[in-house]
Amino acid sequence: MSSTEPSDRLSAVSDTLAAIVLSVSALLTSWASFQAALWDGEQAAAYTRAGATRVTASQLATESGQQQGLDQFLFSQWLNAYAGGDLRLQRFYRDRFRPEFGLAFDRWAALEPMRHPDAPKSPFLMKEYAPRLTREAAAADKRANEQYEQGQRYNSTSDAYVAATVVLALSLFLGGIGQTFDRKRLATALTLLAAAAGMFGLIRLADLPTMSL
Repeated sequence: MSSTEPSDRLSAVSDTLAAIVLSVSALLTSWASFQAALWDGEQAAAYTRAGATRVTASQLATESGQQQGLDQFLFSQWLNAYAGGDLRLQRFYRDRFRPEFGLAFDRWAALEPMRHPDAPKSPFLMKEYAPRLTREAAAADKRANEQYEQGQRYNSTSDAYVAATVVLALSLFLGGIGQTFDRKRLATALTLLAAAAGMFGLIRLADLPTMSL
């Protein structure tokens, strides 16, 4: 048997393995880059939704604050009329209470706070006083936080795909540079390292969620 035959067989195996590693790694790199781009798009969309929802929450909170300011103003005027014993003026202001505040006021007045010191100090401390816009603003703010956190998760997934791409790029580099060496044992060793890197990248990709267009 010629001494060159084992070397030829090693060269053939190395070349075949290198071709497989380079092909698979190139395909997986393209796939990982594609997935990273998709998840980046979802991340941007989630952040945009979170920003829009946050603006809505801010608008609701502002409007709610204005309404509560009106409630406090009318109540203070009612107190002045009450202190002055002006029943007509008391009715005038009471008729202009918003329904949400009017309900809390009536429940508070029914407790006769002037005679019972244990009663809440004002209608604003009654459980019935729960402005709708305040609740909606809180719900919108919570929704915005959830949308932002979703964007963070999308970002983490995109980063994981980018990390896998780096590993696969290493596989491509090792597999490609191995073919430039005449020493077949060194070329084979580099090809095996490339295969290991490619396998590691594949394992990383297998653990990640995928997205389609």
